Amino acid sequence: MRRRQFLFALAAAAAGPSVLSGCKSAAGSASKEKPAGAVRLVSLAPAVTDTLFAIEAGSGLVGVSDYCEPPAAFAKLPRLGTSITPSFEAIARLAPTLIVSEANASTRRRELEAIAPTRLLPWLTLAEIAESTRELGRLTHAEAAAESLARRLLERLDVPEPASGPRVLVVLGEPGPEELWFVRKNSLHGAALHAAGGRNAVHTDVLGPPRLSIEGLFALDPDVVLVLTQPNTRSAGERRRAQIARFEALRAVREQRLGLVESDAAFSNGPRILSLVDALRAELERVVVRP
Repeated sequence: MRRRQFLFALAAAAAGPSVLSGCKSAAGSASKEKPAGAVRLVSLAPAVTDTLFAIEAGSGLVGVSDYCEPPAAFAKLPRLGTSITPSFEAIARLAPTLIVSEANASTRRRELEAIAPTRLLPWLTLAEIAESTRELGRLTHAEAAAESLARRLLERLDVPEPASGPRVLVVLGEPGPEELWFVRKNSLHGAALHAAGGRNAVHTDVLGPPRLSIEGLFALDPDVVLVLTQPNTRSAGERRRAQIARFEALRAVREQRLGLVESDAAFSNGPRILSLVDALRAELERVVVRP
C-alpha cells in the first residue's frame, strides 16, 4: 500500500508539485568512514540526493530517504523514512551536521531542526530547482559543479513550447482505469516535453490535480499519446497503453501514434530529468516519423 501511495505522489510530481521525499538502518560502517569534522549529510528527498551525487558531493551522505536511489556503491546507506515521516531516532544516531530536503508544508521541520540544522529547499519550478542546486553546491563546497549542472538544466529545459509540431498528451501508467493523470504544461516534465519537440495537448496551465476523464481524452483528441512509466512499473504502463488503444475513434490510435516511454527518470524532478528529454524525443520521433 505504501508503495502505491508513493506512485500516486510521483504522478502528481510529474504534473507539477514536488515529489514526496524520503531515503534502513545499516548505520555504523558508513558513518565511521567519515573523517572527523567532515560534513555529515542526511537527504530526505530523492531529487536532492540525485543532485548531490551529480555535483560529486554524495560522499558526504550518511543517510537517505526510503525512496532515494543512490549509486550502487552507496546502496547500503541507512534509510531514514521521509521528510514527512522521518525516523527521528535513526537520524539522531547518525549525528548529521546538516539535514536537507525539498520544501514541503508537511515536512517535520521543527523536529528535524532539534536534531541538526535543516535546509528545506524550494523545488517546484525550474528556476527554483536551478537555484536550489546552486545552494547545495554552496552548502557542500561544490560550487563549480553545481553551477555547471544548474546551467545545463536551464539551457536544456528553459525553452518555449514549439510553435508547431504534434499535440502530445503524456499520460501516466498509474492510477485507476476511469481517469488519466497527465503531464501538465506548467511543470518540470512539461518543460521536458517542450525540449523534446512536443506541444502539450492540454495547452493551458493546470493548477489542481492533473486528472483527465475518458470523455476529456476524446474532447482533446491529441495527435500523439505517450504513456510514461518506470522500468519497474512497465506492466502498468502497458496496461494503460492497451486501454487507450481500444479507443479507435482517437486520432492517435487511428494513426498509430500511441507510444510508451520507459525511463528510470520518468518521475524524477532532479538532474535525471535531462535523460527523460532524450527518451521523450526518441519515442516521439518513432511514432511520428515512421519508415
